[in-house]
Amino acid sequence: MNASEVAGSVTALLPLSLLEAVRAHDRPDEVIEDEQFAISLPRRLGLTGVVDNQIRQYETASRSGRMVSMDEFVSLIKLVMKRPDAEAILRDTGHRMAENHFGKVANSYVRALRLLPKGLMARAFRRSAQKLLKQMAGDAEIEVDGRPPAARIQPNTLAAQEPVGLACALYGATLQHLAHLYTGSAVEDAHTRCSTNASPACEWTLSGW
Repeated sequence: MNASEVAGSVTALLPLSLLEAVRAHDRPDEVIEDEQFAISLPRRLGLTGVVDNQIRQYETASRSGRMVSMDEFVSLIKLVMKRPDAEAILRDTGHRMAENHFGKVANSYVRALRLLPKGLMARAFRRSAQKLLKQMAGDAEIEVDGRPPAARIQPNTLAAQEPVGLACALYGATLQHLAHLYTGSAVEDAHTRCSTNASPACEWTLSGW
């Protein structure tokens, strides 16, 4: 593997959700088919056809359960990070990932959890969050424990992307929205540790439980 490459893979749903968020935040009118997608996305937003083509490819990969290299996903993240609305797009992506993941949980199960002691709800959420983060963080080690729940990703490859620390919003938004979907109430995410500040892991703590 080239030294510049990033280890591991992510679910194809992740780059799909990222590009869907980009499209939702800016739907351009102009279509320029000949420009390279990787060069054009941060500079030109008149590439609906190009973006749609990439989305269709990731939709096909997602339906077949294929994974995408973390290196490929990081390349997309780098493009998005050049936009002034990068954080909003990353948080939108996290919400989409949480919605999709939660959509696989039976409504009757969630209703029952909300009637039981909160400790059981927290336990169910921790299992679900750990499973989702493993699909989103390449070869990183994932830990989700405690109450209020705290999640750790070590190492967090996205944290080092310029501007450093900004891409961490993707994971924070995923956790916050997934917790909200489970509890049905407001939950706040706090980025309590970041690997850009001499910590070996990024950590998020979810309040409101």
